[in-house]
Amino acid sequence: MKTMQLILTVIGAVIGGGLVQWLAHGATVQAQEASDTLRAKKFELVGDDGEARARWEATADATEFEMYGPDMKTSITLRIKKDGASVITFYDAKLKSRIVLGATTEGWSGLAFADKEGRQRAALGNDKDGAPTLSMLYANGKLANLLSVQGEKDSVLVMNDPKGENMAAFGNSNGQPNLLLLDKQGTERLKLVLKSDNSPALMLRDEKGRGRLVAGVNTDGWAGIGVMDEKETVRTLLFSDRGGDNGVTVADKKGKSRAAVVVTDKDEPVVELLDANGSQVFKAPR
Repeated sequence: MKTMQLILTVIGAVIGGGLVQWLAHGATVQAQEASDTLRAKKFELVGDDGEARARWEATADATEFEMYGPDMKTSITLRIKKDGASVITFYDAKLKSRIVLGATTEGWSGLAFADKEGRQRAALGNDKDGAPTLSMLYANGKLANLLSVQGEKDSVLVMNDPKGENMAAFGNSNGQPNLLLLDKQGTERLKLVLKSDNSPALMLRDEKGRGRLVAGVNTDGWAGIGVMDEKETVRTLLFSDRGGDNGVTVADKKGKSRAAVVVTDKDEPVVELLDANGSQVFKAPR
């Protein structure tokens, strides 16, 4: 991991710089032949007060590096575990974990940020398949927002309420953008999509998730709004077509048109009534 290599380089530079200063200003020593290898299970760098300011240790379960500030509280820890997972943690003066950077051998990696109480509030990472995610959390630990990318064509932004329940989502599904709004019970109430032919469509649903209103504009210029009953049958349709006709139709419970009021492209009003078989029973003007 490049970030870890950078931090290790910085840490090495800090320790190296300290040794250079000590060599430059310390007591005179005789030149000695450099040793090829320095072997130890634990290494400590101490301050003037004798307190360990940096510690490097190898145990049966992990390799660990710790570095402390002058207050002996603010610190950075680096841990490489036996299973190959690696973690870098930054602590503040109150010993609260504020930043965590980690990676696993399975491919997971992430960077998390916490507030002054040590509560995680934001995170950036990717899963074992490489899909990136950005998340933000409420102070109670519930997920507030999540931005994720899946594959080459799908992405989604999810917004939750303080209880962590979904409220809205904006996404790109297989190259098609869409917007969803959900109620407190998690039921989809509104959906706005751009279809594969680039025509927009809107769906409104009731509290049981049943479609009650649909609106759209087709590629041929036809535009309409349909009002549906509880069985999702379009009963009322308001439309405007590319030919210039504008009107409203009313259907029975089977979805068959029974009445229509239209103003034609020649600005002529027409009223028509049909029976259950679709036969005309009234028309004006005749």
